[in-house]
Amino acid sequence: MICSVFRPKRTKNGKVEVSRLYRGRYRLDGQAGITDVPLHTTDKRVAQQKLDEIVRLKQLESVGLTAPESQRLAQQMPLLNHLKDYVADLTATRRDAEYIYIVDRQIKRLLQQCRWTTLANVTSDSFLRWRSRQRDKAPKTLNDYLASMSGLLRWMERHERLERNPLRHVQKVQSNGRLVRPRRAFTYEEMRKLVAAAGPRKVVYLAAVYTGLRRSELSELLKTDLHLDVKQPFISVRAATTKNHKQATIAIHPDLLPELRKRLPQLPAYEPRVLIDLIPTMDRFRADLKAAGIEYIDAQGRRADFHSLRHTLATNLALAGTAPRIAMEIMRHSDIKLTTKTYTDAGLLPVAETVIGLPSLTKSSEADSQIDSQTLFPGGPGLSHEVTGLPEERHSELFGNKWDNHENSELVTTCPENEKSCRARTRT
Repeated sequence: MICSVFRPKRTKNGKVEVSRLYRGRYRLDGQAGITDVPLHTTDKRVAQQKLDEIVRLKQLESVGLTAPESQRLAQQMPLLNHLKDYVADLTATRRDAEYIYIVDRQIKRLLQQCRWTTLANVTSDSFLRWRSRQRDKAPKTLNDYLASMSGLLRWMERHERLERNPLRHVQKVQSNGRLVRPRRAFTYEEMRKLVAAAGPRKVVYLAAVYTGLRRSELSELLKTDLHLDVKQPFISVRAATTKNHKQATIAIHPDLLPELRKRLPQLPAYEPRVLIDLIPTMDRFRADLKAAGIEYIDAQGRRADFHSLRHTLATNLALAGTAPRIAMEIMRHSDIKLTTKTYTDAGLLPVAETVIGLPSLTKSSEADSQIDSQTLFPGGPGLSHEVTGLPEERHSELFGNKWDNHENSELVTTCPENEKSCRARTRT
């Protein structure tokens, strides 16, 4: 093993000059080359002590008895410096600007409230104590804080600043559907009133409730994203603006199409964003609700905020009988539970009417069974009782097929009760 200190020499103007500061050279057993390190001292004994300590740590590191130098340096660096580097890396990898802002804000708040200044302060116990004091935060919000901080710590692991994430075993909070600020969907009547009272923001509310685009996604909508002059007009949502970072193609509803066509000529030539100056602030949105006669918070404590327009789309899809898998694609969700449970307002679904409309299990006569069948399947061809004493033209008026012409309609006749089933169809 080599371990020695020296003062480097250099030739300047034909003269040999010796540096005042010592440097060190060392090579561990099994190491291929010699390592040269600055020691930043003019005292030879101090220089030798510093070099001996460097060699000792390198030997311990080589057998796994101490952390690598990069991790030791990271332990001494303030956490805010690590966060700055992390945010810079997120920006360089083109993560969503809003996501970066939220992560940065949540981690800074967590560092301050937990009094974490260096990595040595970050422990699972201190995080759990902080979380137990957060009575006003929803389970989802607490999980977001955990995810943000864990993201920073995992990034430090990948870049060899940290050996292991100290929060790796902390479990998420179980929400079980409980929300601190529950939202509700707007009814059809409320949406009509809101659109009527919105003035120039009408196009924004229609776009939100027919496309499901979030506020940030609507604000980034460009003129080039709109395709209005094709057979089926659509919006091409860029991956850089979506929450899941995936491109999406959204059909434009007939109510929204004329509003977008009306909006484009109003924009200055230099402004590429379609709705940028129309996206309402929360105060402006509440004012629009008040003008429309809609309560911001209902009797059940549920809010009707801007994101409720996205809930309204999911609920309207359910009311229209849309297959859940199709609704999931329209909402651009990764989990069908988000569509059917979180975003669909069960209070607006026809639950009672559906139960009342179920077929009877206590009626046994054939006539009642036929009536029940008509109740259960109102859209299908109905079965009728035998009717006597009516003129032929009145009989045709009552029982003719209203969807087809009368030449193709069918009559169903019933048999006497004492005969076997002999129902026959006669074509008129």
